[in-house]
Amino acid sequence: MLPIYAILLVLAFILIALVSGNNLSACSGSIISSKIVSRRSGIVITILGYISGLLLEGGNFKGAISYLLPSGSGVVMVAFVTSILIFMYAHFRRVPQSLSLTFATAIIGISVADRLAFNAAYVTAMLAFWVIAPFASVALIIVSMRITRRLINKRDIWSSVGKIKILMIVMSFVTAFTLGANTMGFVVTTLPQDYLSIGVMLAAIILGSAFLSAGELRRVGNEIIAIRYINSINSQFTSAFLVEIATLLGIPLSNTQTFTSSVYGAGLSYKKRLMIKRPAMEIFTAWILMTIVSFLLAYGLTLALNMRLILY
Repeated sequence: MLPIYAILLVLAFILIALVSGNNLSACSGSIISSKIVSRRSGIVITILGYISGLLLEGGNFKGAISYLLPSGSGVVMVAFVTSILIFMYAHFRRVPQSLSLTFATAIIGISVADRLAFNAAYVTAMLAFWVIAPFASVALIIVSMRITRRLINKRDIWSSVGKIKILMIVMSFVTAFTLGANTMGFVVTTLPQDYLSIGVMLAAIILGSAFLSAGELRRVGNEIIAIRYINSINSQFTSAFLVEIATLLGIPLSNTQTFTSSVYGAGLSYKKRLMIKRPAMEIFTAWILMTIVSFLLAYGLTLALNMRLILY
């Protein structure tokens, strides 16, 4: 029988690979769909951002797990199994899904099933961030879009476009950095902190980004809104800004959630609405439903596991 450590590494590898591919659209979808860089270059930029964020700021979440799942519980692998199932469904549906929401609610489900006293104040703050973030994304980008349009030099439009392209590439890296620090850092803190764990996570990031991102790139980049340069730069900035604040506070927050909301808000900022509502509504609905399913699934799996241990 495989030791728990090996099982955790396998599950973590699968989950991080799925997340890397699923969330790549929130990082480089804009620069790829707008043809600023090739798909391969966009993936490389995202991989470098993921890895940098994980290594440099991932440690900010050491206290988060203890707040949600007090030490002594050995069923954290249930959170991995739950999240993998959710992300496999999301990948099949081509819907960008939030690991922060999925993994955190799975851990809460485990704590409730095991009757463990998690930190209520932390959970309240986390839930508040999740509710406020999409609305804050929409509000911030509407304001930033108006400011950006005023700053563009219409007399020298080609010079402005060139600078915006460079800034978009930088912001794609920054967005990936914050996702690596926040979302992936949150997951990695549940693993033993050794070189093998880090090596496995880096391999998962590279393989997942390279081979599991095509569907989500099409959904966010082309089907919600025909992304313009100005839309993209403001969406990236809004997403990175909100997630970095959450990271510094040690609260998991979804780049996918903030970025997709800001893309939707970019469409609202125009007098003529540019976005197609159905794909956006599918994504927003999936966030809510999958968060609930994640809690219930983790809760049920934990009860089933406890019952099995009692019987045997």
